[in-house]
Amino acid sequence: GPSADGPPTEVLTQGQAMPASSDSSSTSEVASATVSYNRRDLIVYALGVGCTDLRHVYEGADDFAAFPLFPAVLLHKGTSFDVVDFPSPTLLRLASSGLALPGARALLDAERYIERVRDVPSAEGAHTLTYQSRLLGVVPKRNGALIHTAGELFDGGGALLYRMRASAYALGATGVAASG
Repeated sequence: GPSADGPPTEVLTQGQAMPASSDSSSTSEVASATVSYNRRDLIVYALGVGCTDLRHVYEGADDFAAFPLFPAVLLHKGTSFDVVDFPSPTLLRLASSGLALPGARALLDAERYIERVRDVPSAEGAHTLTYQSRLLGVVPKRNGALIHTAGELFDGGGALLYRMRASAYALGATGVAASG
């Protein structure tokens, strides 16, 4: 778990399964968000990260599929098919769900872990998925707080597609109690 003076002592690397947590924070309230995308979003993301593999940038490819890290950006767009502010309303709602961060001036991305269980749908048309997130713990720091969350992405039928963990630093947060 997290240490009060440094980063989490449990480091996840690509390919490791997300371990079940035995601490009480793993049962925190689950926050849900709906996210949507289409093939254009898949292609723009793949091109934006420099991918040249036709299966990720050409919808006519027989094996067309989302670039594996694409789901990590879904919370930034929410259900919009237009340009959205950063942070997006969906991201802000999930980030503040059930957690008060008095004095926080900014929320900085610290670390991410993503595990693909199944590919996200890539067929023609719009796709709507559900992201569920829960707070794992908070570590107060001298100039803010480190927040650890876990999330899962599900398709419309409830099948698990991705597991994700994230850590963010709430710059300037004060009076936050340690948890997790």
